[in-house]
Amino acid sequence: MDYIGKRISIQRKEDELSIVILSFQNKVKNIFLFIWILLWSLSGMIVLTQYFLLIDADTKTAIIVWMGFWIYFEYKIVKAYRWRRSGKEIIKIREGKLFYKRDVSGKGKIKNYVIDFIKDLRLIEPQSNSFFKNLTDSYWVIANEKLVFDYYGTEIKFGIQLDEADAKALLKLIKNKIGSR
Repeated sequence: MDYIGKRISIQRKEDELSIVILSFQNKVKNIFLFIWILLWSLSGMIVLTQYFLLIDADTKTAIIVWMGFWIYFEYKIVKAYRWRRSGKEIIKIREGKLFYKRDVSGKGKIKNYVIDFIKDLRLIEPQSNSFFKNLTDSYWVIANEKLVFDYYGTEIKFGIQLDEADAKALLKLIKNKIGSR
């Protein structure tokens, strides 16, 4: 097994190339993320209990709307925490296809792409220093993919939060395997 940087492992067989990209982890940030989940969950439960004590219909409506946002962000933060703990991207190239899976604890959907229809495999150009760039670089967001290819007019992104050198090495490896397109 070969490695690119600290997070990418490569296994070559006769007719298959397997690439595993582990999620970026920081133990201190994982602890803070877990504390955030606990406090966010506690705050939601406190607000939910207040719903049953209220009589005013307008306040109940406001709490229902707030709970909608709370549930959404609870889902997103738990998803990010799980990704950081046990997430990985799995790429396999074999039989004229590229298989891609975002795996979290053994679960995830495998997507397959016919290599003949993969076009313009490239690095994603870094954005200027903006709010959205800072947001996608943050630890609690599953984003900031570094590689992309076009497939039937759709951009397929992968390589979550890879550093520049690892992304370039991975791009070169995949291009060598599938041929430049």
